Amino acid sequence: TARRLAGVLKDPDGLAFTVGFIDGVIRPEDATVAAGALSDLVRRVPPRFLPWHLQLAVRVAARAGMVAPRVVVPVVRASLRRMVGHLVVDARPGQLGRTLRRLRRRGAALNLNLLGEAVLGAREAQRRLDGTAALLARDDVDYVSLKVSSAVPPHALFAFDETVADVVRRLGPLYRQAAASPTRKFINLDMEEYRDLDLTVAVFTTLLDQPELAGLSAGIVLQAYLPDALPAMVRLQDWAAHRVAAGGAPVKVRLVKGANLPMERVDATLHGWPLATWETKVETDAHYKRVLEYALHPDRVRNVRLGVAGHNLFDVAFAWLLAGQRGVRDHLDVEMLLGMAQAQAEVVRRDVGSLLLYTPV
Repeated sequence: TARRLAGVLKDPDGLAFTVGFIDGVIRPEDATVAAGALSDLVRRVPPRFLPWHLQLAVRVAARAGMVAPRVVVPVVRASLRRMVGHLVVDARPGQLGRTLRRLRRRGAALNLNLLGEAVLGAREAQRRLDGTAALLARDDVDYVSLKVSSAVPPHALFAFDETVADVVRRLGPLYRQAAASPTRKFINLDMEEYRDLDLTVAVFTTLLDQPELAGLSAGIVLQAYLPDALPAMVRLQDWAAHRVAAGGAPVKVRLVKGANLPMERVDATLHGWPLATWETKVETDAHYKRVLEYALHPDRVRNVRLGVAGHNLFDVAFAWLLAGQRGVRDHLDVEMLLGMAQAQAEVVRRDVGSLLLYTPV
């Protein structure tokens, strides 16, 4: 699988084929549409990065799909699921339970994220929310993540207060479902774009300020490549301290480096804005440690638990040693991505005692 991924990245047309395959063949519900897209894709962008026998199989499928799309397209989709099964979990009810049991046998906890990016309309937003609610309702699921941008339709951000109120209204049932569960259910609020930072923080705090959610522990992500991450952490800490002092449950911040830099650069260039992120990786790495140093304090982890998310072993080791030095390891989660650097992840799990895997489904 690693060699195949390397082939995709080395081939000038590899990414174009992969994106076209996902958008044109996997996403459409109509098998005839998917078959037509596959035929067109193979003609325009031959998958030269694949071994010869897979190239042949793709070409045969492209031709046969035009004759029998309802037979060929499900086979093609099933083949893709097998190829990426270590990275993305099959969310079909019949498959999900077995996969979750297999992953948990390795000793890891799972944070499930319903695959998908920003939605464009109310119907798709509701479908995404319903899908997350269905995951949360399962007895074998106790931790889910979702983004505001993938769970609610686009909003006019200049109407900030109205937008926050609308998002809170839409997400409220999901959080109340978690609060009413007889077993622990955890919801993590993700974000990608800088423009969603203040909105996501406001939605998170407004939701959890509701009296019926005072006892619910939930989480939010912060991206260290944003200079605003540390001020946001300070605001969340102040808010959480008041919440806990009033008898409410502590919350959690999942700290990541950030994975939306190309889009942030494009956005800044198109609008003539300053770049919202740090300019260099060195600055991002330093800021990540700055946030860790602030957050991993005995007086603060009582209010805000910290999730150290990433595959940089130096950062993981720094966080683990710092937490040990300050006696707060019980308030630290180490988190990694499902299927990435699995040997390293297993070593980390054995060393720290547990691991939370971010699991796309």
